[in-house]
Amino acid sequence: MRDINVTVSVGLRRTLQCAAAVTALALAIAGSASANFELGQEAFKRGQYDIAIDTWKKFAEAGDIRSKKALGDVFSDNICSQREAERMAAKGVTPRSLTPPPSKVVPVDNVEALKWYILAAHHDFSVIANPTADEVRAQVVANSCLPYVREVMTTSEVRTAEDRAAKTFERGSPRDLYNLGLMFQRGAGVSKDNTKALMLFELAKTKGVGEASQAFEKLEQITDAGEEKAAREMVLAWQPPLPELYDKNPPHLQELERLRKELNELRNQDALQAVSDIDVELIQRALKALGFYFGAADNKMGPDTRAAIRRFQYSLVARDTEMTEEEKEAVRTGVLTAKQTVELVKLAAKSQHPMSQYVYGIMHARGVGVVQNGAEAVKWLQDAADADLALAHYALGVIYRDGTTGLNEVEPNKVEAAKHFAKAYALGYKPAGDALKLLEFEAPRQSD
Repeated sequence: MRDINVTVSVGLRRTLQCAAAVTALALAIAGSASANFELGQEAFKRGQYDIAIDTWKKFAEAGDIRSKKALGDVFSDNICSQREAERMAAKGVTPRSLTPPPSKVVPVDNVEALKWYILAAHHDFSVIANPTADEVRAQVVANSCLPYVREVMTTSEVRTAEDRAAKTFERGSPRDLYNLGLMFQRGAGVSKDNTKALMLFELAKTKGVGEASQAFEKLEQITDAGEEKAAREMVLAWQPPLPELYDKNPPHLQELERLRKELNELRNQDALQAVSDIDVELIQRALKALGFYFGAADNKMGPDTRAAIRRFQYSLVARDTEMTEEEKEAVRTGVLTAKQTVELVKLAAKSQHPMSQYVYGIMHARGVGVVQNGAEAVKWLQDAADADLALAHYALGVIYRDGTTGLNEVEPNKVEAAKHFAKAYALGYKPAGDALKLLEFEAPRQSD
């Protein structure tokens, strides 16, 4: 046999490591439930958090309750253990934990945490001959963790987590459908819903779960005909949920969406950059209209103008709950970005500031910082013109003289163009007089 020289690259080493991990995982699946859970626990202790989470997920989906609880602990950063430790410490007792301490390295995801705690709290032990004490304890602790996680979540987040847990049960066995029906009937782990409970009991009954027939009959006695009819219609329309991967965009579609946003952002940079050329005086007037600037509109970027810009910048993020106070403070630079300038002009225009309405209208006419839109351009310019702003009348004259492109195109209209040029000239804007002279205006002929 001829010798083959092999260069072991980093990529190959990683491949071999992955193969070893898969082999270990396969062996562990064939072993005891305790070994399954502890394989993930050992990976977590070594700092291999991705491997630990992936391992626990595989075992949790295979029915290991300790892995379900471990995922709840990790994704909630052990908030349950922390609260329980505080309670026990107040009594002078040191609690014993089966899971690692708070990681501080795995991003908190309370929706996922609540989902796994619900699945652990409602784990079906009827399929296990002799559950261990640790497995039973995992269910008890998971159930006690539910309120701790819910209290730091929004109502919408809780509903999302409950929906994910319900779909996981629906993907399972006929008995899982029956157990989910009980949860909906009792309002345990999910919001109480008798119609869904009836549907799930009916599905489980048709799949051979004897207890489901009795549960359906008992619940049927306390529900009205409308709920029963809706439940039977839901049974006919029911399909097992797709695997969880398909609940979200597949990875390749997520990547395409990210690239699309990135390209759009780059495409807009040139147009947004033009916004930066707006005179300081216009920025000062817009800031004054919004109550952020109190000095004179002197077209100078002095300390007072910088301070006003900082106040405006902070107002944009003051209600952003996803930013820390340090991040919010960092935004107060005193230098407007192109996007912030667009936002400033828009808000000032909406506050009925004529000059800002004029600028915002021009931005729509040219597609600078916003989507080019003729109808929007006319709307904002007309608002400014109604306040007798000569520049706005002149701009409307140009739009009606030349027409626009982009969305909601404005067709040339010489009558309207002449009217606005004349009004702008009457208000003192001399270039409008020259435009009026050059306009080849012909009054529309009257039809016979």
